[in-house]
Amino acid sequence: MKTSKCIRTAFLLAISLPLLAQNAPLEPTALPIGSAVVSEVKGELVITSPQGTPVVAQRGATLSADSRIETAKGTLLLELQDGSQVLIKANSNVVLKAPNEGNGYSLELFIGKIMAKVQKRLGGAPSFRMGTPSAVITVRGTRFGVEVNKKHKTFVDVFEGLVDVSGVMEGSPHILLRPGFYTGVDVDRNPEGPREMSPGDGSGRERSEGREGSDGREDGRERQGSGRDQSRDEQQRNQTQPRTQSSDGKPD
Repeated sequence: MKTSKCIRTAFLLAISLPLLAQNAPLEPTALPIGSAVVSEVKGELVITSPQGTPVVAQRGATLSADSRIETAKGTLLLELQDGSQVLIKANSNVVLKAPNEGNGYSLELFIGKIMAKVQKRLGGAPSFRMGTPSAVITVRGTRFGVEVNKKHKTFVDVFEGLVDVSGVMEGSPHILLRPGFYTGVDVDRNPEGPREMSPGDGSGRERSEGREGSDGREDGRERQGSGRDQSRDEQQRNQTQPRTQSSDGKPD
């Protein structure tokens, strides 16, 4: 009796175990180093593979290291292999890189603007590094923005955590940016000293420096301000000019 019960139990296990294995959740596939997954796409952009072939920009697509992203009027949100997120803004040119090769960059920004949220590094994990034509940015977990203008000057804004910024020249000094501060780095120059952003406004440096953005347009608020100044000057000139009289003796 006991023998037959054991046989039935063994038979049921032999049938059920393969079925459980088939229905078990699949282990997530690890992405190759330097690759990223497209999380969100908006507007017009072009993605090119390392081999030079076009890649369809769609959610869920996997981009390998050395893929190039060129946004026109579009934006692209990427999730990197380490779980970090990078939002590539309009009018930008970005190349994904393998951090275990070359300069150790995860990406390079040649022109335009990105916003990044980098996963915290624990223990001996290597820092997140990215490059531009004029700067090297290194972090161990933070939220920051990087912009490169047409003159290849780099601007770095920090919103959370700490960011290390240096020039691309050998021996360039490093500066450490705290939240609420930014710096600028010209080509073949050392980083400028940290400057404080306007409270609650990451674009404060645009107003204070009056610079052109990567798309060549000046900050609209600055243009409005200059217009008000011109109007005020005209009013003052009108008030100070002498009033002439017409032939009937009446003032014009």
